[in-house]
Amino acid sequence: MDGFRVEDGLAVGMPRSSLYSKRYHRPFHGARTETAPRNHVELCTAAALILPPDAVISHRSAALLHGIPLPRSAEPRDVDVCVFEPAHRVKARGVIGHRITPNGQRQLWRHGVRVFAPEEAWVQLGSILTTEELIVAGDYVVTGDQPYNGSAPPATTGQLESALERYGARRGARTLRSAFARIRYGSLSPQETRLRLALEDAGLPTPEPNYRVGGDDGRTAAMIDLAYPAAAVAIEYLGDHHRLTAEAYRKDIARREWLVQRGWNVVFVTAADEFGAVAERVRTALRASRGG
Repeated sequence: MDGFRVEDGLAVGMPRSSLYSKRYHRPFHGARTETAPRNHVELCTAAALILPPDAVISHRSAALLHGIPLPRSAEPRDVDVCVFEPAHRVKARGVIGHRITPNGQRQLWRHGVRVFAPEEAWVQLGSILTTEELIVAGDYVVTGDQPYNGSAPPATTGQLESALERYGARRGARTLRSAFARIRYGSLSPQETRLRLALEDAGLPTPEPNYRVGGDDGRTAAMIDLAYPAAAVAIEYLGDHHRLTAEAYRKDIARREWLVQRGWNVVFVTAADEFGAVAERVRTALRASRGG
């Protein structure tokens, strides 16, 4: 999505009538784009055209730029933008202005815009999200896609802890501390995190996320969503993507049969299952593995 500032267009001789015609979209006052922003990332890119040079994309908008999962109720419509004291908050239609005290917050460039680093975005969500939602977001921040493809996670646990310490006693700090204590590396989806929390809340041990099981050739033959390796109990969460194609469904069945042949007790979980009931199924499987 190409965009430019109106003042720059005038400076190069573009007719004012063209700049104010229906040819261009006007996502923000003083900005023009060839096409309307299709998503929040493109909206942030358009906002950057008219922001002060020291402004930083923050809070929920920063989370989305980093791929941090947010509940639908928290997805932003306007762009969160932050400046450092003593600058004044940005005031513009479509922008939510914030102002904070500088204390070493890390910044990055993503999608061509200046944005707070993932760990900074996480602590900024402390006054917006619930404890569970912050754990889901935090699990992603310290894991990313690394268990799947080996890429580095968005941030380390140490960086997350440092950001939390710098955050101090601001609004949401207590919720952040409660969430941080339960963040774990390894989850590849929000539902895996929520299921792990439900098992812990039911008094069960913490399962190992995305546990790799080797085949006869020594290479990974299966990666279990949540596992209790010592008890050979596997928990597989079946999201909607498992039902989209017959191939995905066949792979699920084949993986289960392969694991069962090697002594694993596989518990399948779907979106329709109540996690409290799932915890009891897992408890029964663990007891069975110990001979009652």
